[in-house]
Amino acid sequence: MKPHHWPFVALGVAAAAAITFVVVAGSEMPAVNMAVLVGVPLVVMYLAHLVSRRAAGKVLFEFRVDPRPSWYTDAVEVKDGGLEITAVSGGGRIASSGPTKVFYGFGDLLGISTRPAVPGEAPWITLTDGRGVPVPAGDVVVLRTTSGEQVLPVEEPQEFVSLVRSKVSGLAEVHSGATPAANQEVGQAPPPGGARTTPVEGPVVSLTGPSLAVRWLAGATLALAGTVVLPAVALITTPGVAWVAPAIAGVVWVLNRTVPRTWGRVAFLAVPATVFWLVGKGGYAWIPVVLVLCPLLGYLGGRMFRLGAGLGRTVEVRVPLRDGASLYVQRDRLVHKLNRSHDGGVHPQALWLGDLTLVQPGTSPDLHAWPVPGGVRTPVGNGPMLRLVARPQQWILPVEQAGELAELIRSRRGTPGRVERMSVEEWRDLHRWAVRRTTANRRGNYATAGIGWRLVAAAVSGSFAWMFLTIGLTVGILVTVPLTAGLLLDWWRVRGRMRLAEHAVLPPDSSDWGEIRADHAPIPGWQPWR
Repeated sequence: MKPHHWPFVALGVAAAAAITFVVVAGSEMPAVNMAVLVGVPLVVMYLAHLVSRRAAGKVLFEFRVDPRPSWYTDAVEVKDGGLEITAVSGGGRIASSGPTKVFYGFGDLLGISTRPAVPGEAPWITLTDGRGVPVPAGDVVVLRTTSGEQVLPVEEPQEFVSLVRSKVSGLAEVHSGATPAANQEVGQAPPPGGARTTPVEGPVVSLTGPSLAVRWLAGATLALAGTVVLPAVALITTPGVAWVAPAIAGVVWVLNRTVPRTWGRVAFLAVPATVFWLVGKGGYAWIPVVLVLCPLLGYLGGRMFRLGAGLGRTVEVRVPLRDGASLYVQRDRLVHKLNRSHDGGVHPQALWLGDLTLVQPGTSPDLHAWPVPGGVRTPVGNGPMLRLVARPQQWILPVEQAGELAELIRSRRGTPGRVERMSVEEWRDLHRWAVRRTTANRRGNYATAGIGWRLVAAAVSGSFAWMFLTIGLTVGILVTVPLTAGLLLDWWRVRGRMRLAEHAVLPPDSSDWGEIRADHAPIPGWQPWR
């Protein structure tokens, strides 16, 4: 049996043994049974993993990455006929197009040796989505094969070389330097040159909708009715109930008044505490009303600020895109949240409004796959689009109201963003951190997740904290108050660094993302509108 299979075999055997022990012992203590059924198999599996890493017959060598995410499986396996390399994430986002597999038969090997990694050398492998995986610091293995040289940053490189030499005799030493890097860590960029374009007449742009005052009057009235008024009325009309929760929710709404898309969630903040008191005091008739109408009214209030005229310069406007993604036009920046159907780690990307040098609506008759930094491709073309350039970045957004969106962006002024100076290694650390923070395990698959769950959890625990403070339950207070404060502080800490990652999707000193000249096409068939 191969050593890397030991942990799985150990898990199965330990689980069977734990179940047998619980049944035979007949323990009636749930805590003890749970500890045996869960703890023993996990401990045995971990110990088997440690032993397998030091086994004499080890044939699976993982590639070095720091830090190591939970989904990391990149490795090279020494098989009977050769070496099989499998790479799917490189320690970053999982490639949605599947793993990269490379096989070298023993007859293809001409030489092998180790050398120290060189800062700035070329990626050692390219994932299926076009991203290159950088070579980490430390010693690496260099294979010379009939098709060229292959760098392998494996753990325990000397042991790997010894194992390969034991399989293939007479391999020569390899004496060669590192290949300089070509920036591929975010995937293959679009071609840097495009054909000259001829502007065409676009559709008439007509921003329609109520005035800003009407939007605020209707939207704020609906949102505050669901957030404050309705829960307060339900509590006031129920004898013996305090109504502090709606007041707290009202303060949260004021803090989020320029982000209408959150008003439905904010309106739900007072609901758990309100329902708790209504159940305790017998106000059952109000419960379905509060559960349904509070978030509904908040949501309807936020819908008053859809794309159109009279939006002002401070309210965030969400614009849905044809590929399932969304663009958020904020006071001083644009945020592109990609379609969450991608595998984990597709974090939002952002541009400062003050950095924009080109806002160009247009169209293309054919459908194209536009590469987005990070190894993601999104369909563009065959309809209206908006082209945005803020060097070195360039976005092509498939949006139906391209002309209206362009007018909204032009109407908002911003100052150029402050450039964060960082080295390539610092950028890599930031990028990998952002990938880890936006990757979650859902039903056995890794998917993209946001960081806002901390605020939802803080809202729930905060509601219970307020209830425990009201009734004076000391144990509940000691648990929920620190938990709520910790969640809020963690969100604030993560949000600051995530904003930096959103604006730094390209490594330092990157080339422009494709053709950025206004009179040249970024994609084939591009037709800008006059």
